Amino acid sequence: MRNDLIIGLDIGSSHVRAIAGKQNDRGRLEILATGSSVNNNNVLNGEIVNINKTTAAISEAMNQISHVLDGKNSEHFFASNLSGSHIKVQPFSLSKLRKNEREAVSNNEVMSLFEEAKRTFADKNPCVLHTLPIGFKVGNLPETLDPIGQIGQKIQADFVFISANPSKNDLLTQCLKSAETKHLKKGNVYFSSLATASSVLNKEEKQEGVVLVDLGSGTTEISIFQNNRLKHATVLNWGGDLISDDIQSGLDISRDHAETLKVRFGSAIQKDIPVSEVVMIPGIAGRKATPVSVKNLAIIIEERLKELAAILVAEISKHTDIKNLKAGLVLTGGGAQLPYIDELFQKFTGLDARIGDPNATSTNPAIATEIKDPSFATVIGLVQVYYDQQETAEADEAAMASAPVKEMAKETGYTDSKPSKPAPRIGDLFRKMVDVVMGDDEDGDASY
Repeated sequence: MRNDLIIGLDIGSSHVRAIAGKQNDRGRLEILATGSSVNNNNVLNGEIVNINKTTAAISEAMNQISHVLDGKNSEHFFASNLSGSHIKVQPFSLSKLRKNEREAVSNNEVMSLFEEAKRTFADKNPCVLHTLPIGFKVGNLPETLDPIGQIGQKIQADFVFISANPSKNDLLTQCLKSAETKHLKKGNVYFSSLATASSVLNKEEKQEGVVLVDLGSGTTEISIFQNNRLKHATVLNWGGDLISDDIQSGLDISRDHAETLKVRFGSAIQKDIPVSEVVMIPGIAGRKATPVSVKNLAIIIEERLKELAAILVAEISKHTDIKNLKAGLVLTGGGAQLPYIDELFQKFTGLDARIGDPNATSTNPAIATEIKDPSFATVIGLVQVYYDQQETAEADEAAMASAPVKEMAKETGYTDSKPSKPAPRIGDLFRKMVDVVMGDDEDGDASY
């Protein structure tokens, strides 16, 4: 159990959500407070277009969780997310001939590759959010996540780099500065998809192959995981707002009524809805109410979602064989609340599908009910990833502590009489993927 109280801040196209969470005595994420504010038209397609109003929405959401923050002398870490089609997820490989092919690969050698890859990529991409190592290959040996101790003439390191448009990141940074107070510090940026994955996907799914589809109001984020690694991710300018636009146009009603109909009466599949089922839409300024067919509403929604399913299949096919995704699809985000949406995607993609509710709990019954909602997946993931990283760090420290004294002295420079700073270990490399979440990346990837 850890007593750190961590704050997550999800800045979305329709809402800003904030949560305060910590680990309970069973090691599970427990949510102590939630906050939410409306942010319509201030973030379009995942990108901030109105700084003042977005800042106000952040402050409103954060104020709603302030009652659980500790006293005057306490500081709490918070992490936020960055999304939008400007996010680029790119593979990058670096290989080198080794000085001595019969000498075992060392931690220092791997870390040197990692740092060189970061420098090379950053030369052309000034705003790097994350550097994800996805595998190493030494000589003719099979690919591995841990090459330490292997021998061979050549070593190759494969990475996925996630970068953002600097100006878009700067806009978010300006808004996050407003969230800092005497008690809230170190606001950093994290790619939404990776945070969301930490709250709704399990290790078996990521190992066997899964596609995470986060359906927001302004964007849809698609992330493909295989062999417990991120294989590909992209952000589409396709969101629930497009469905609302279609409803408004197709049923000739106002935008507000279209959104309300979608949320309260919408369905992803229309086949079992009676033709006779109608909803009365209030008239303008007391005018006569207008009947709207619920079946026609569902037809409009279904057709737009079928389009997204086709886009999804095309995107997956560019990067992997869809048959290899044994864990299928996990649908999350606010759009995943539509009834039968998992059934529709399963039918039109040929992949098993489930709804991804975030894995968290609360001793407060009202909060426990509220967070069992896919729209909370990202904000909960921003807190969960902090604890995931702490577990990785502790496991690596434990492994180091249990190593034989002679091996430790040789590898890290420790001596019996004068301890020195340990050399980086392989676990350090994999923790680099969330340096910005931890707020301790000296290179400052995307932190501020």
